[in-house]
Amino acid sequence: MKLFWAAIFLALAGGGVWGEDKARDDQKDEPAGLSVEEKVKVGRGMAFQAFSAEQQQAWRPAVELYTAALENAPEIPWIRLRRGFCLVKLEDLEAARLDFEKAISQGISQDKEDASNDLQSLITLRSKAGPMAEFRDPKGAIALSIRLVELDRNSDNILLQAACLAESDQYMRAQELLTARLREVQEAEEKTRFKEAIEMFRRQSKFGPALEGLELEKEGKFLEAMDRYTAVLDQAPDTAWVLVRRAHCLAKTGDPAGAKADLRRATRLIPETATDRVMLAWAKATCPYLEYRDGAGAVSLAKRALQDEPLIQTYGILAAGYAEMGDFRKAQETVMLALSKRPSVEEKKMLQEKLEQFREKRPRREEWAPRGEAADPA
Repeated sequence: MKLFWAAIFLALAGGGVWGEDKARDDQKDEPAGLSVEEKVKVGRGMAFQAFSAEQQQAWRPAVELYTAALENAPEIPWIRLRRGFCLVKLEDLEAARLDFEKAISQGISQDKEDASNDLQSLITLRSKAGPMAEFRDPKGAIALSIRLVELDRNSDNILLQAACLAESDQYMRAQELLTARLREVQEAEEKTRFKEAIEMFRRQSKFGPALEGLELEKEGKFLEAMDRYTAVLDQAPDTAWVLVRRAHCLAKTGDPAGAKADLRRATRLIPETATDRVMLAWAKATCPYLEYRDGAGAVSLAKRALQDEPLIQTYGILAAGYAEMGDFRKAQETVMLALSKRPSVEEKKMLQEKLEQFREKRPRREEWAPRGEAADPA
């Protein structure tokens, strides 16, 4: 049985319900003479009954059922977390705090379905809208969502990870996850679901047009993408990552002077988000303009971005930063580390290409010149 997302994320996925039928054992009292495994099963059954009561906002009956469940299965963290959420609703904050602290100390269950429920409940606790401020940790919620997807890479969990990223203003990364999943799913209903999620993220973010620009760039529509980036920069002129993307489009459309002007603006800003750090690191490590390349700066930014989220893409940028510094041994080691982290087929191909370049002691240069034109000799 699986516990889907808590209320904060239900709108995104179209509603949360229990993944399977209710537990077969409807009796609250514990039968005598049960083994440990049987008692745990009974405890889970009671917990699912409690969740049904919780969904009906019957907080007191839910607490009683969760308490009975914990008498049989005290080592399952999600049951304690769910009781804590109900206790918050009943304004018993001290008891809720004890439940949350105990559940966190227990770690994640070994059973896969319990582990999934543990992670989903912990994400709710750690989110920006979590029930108690002292437990909120958006970065921690992202880390938990990554672990959840690694445990079970289904559409619900990917949507939840995207929601965690969006909550921390990482809309670009959220869109990447959703568009990648959109390409994977086959059913029309699933495709519609992800298209709607992508549109929701774009509507919610002030960077919505810039997110459209990223997709237009992938299609080679640089003028249209540039228009989207300009629309965002008119409202938020000091957004580093959008300046870098527009710089790339300006270069691709034959305006290297405009590209350099945007890079100059971007590199003078203090990066505020993980997206800013990743994009600035990419530009500093790989752009064709000598005056804006800065290997040490790229390494520093990429390392900081990896603390926010350890992405394969960011490891590749970090490696390019080392190569720009002339430290090709470290660049190769970083690529090998990225290859050990189960990259996608596309990511693996790119990493192997970089590895070959670094073995030949060649730095990474991205193509910014218009098609048919030579890159800037600088």
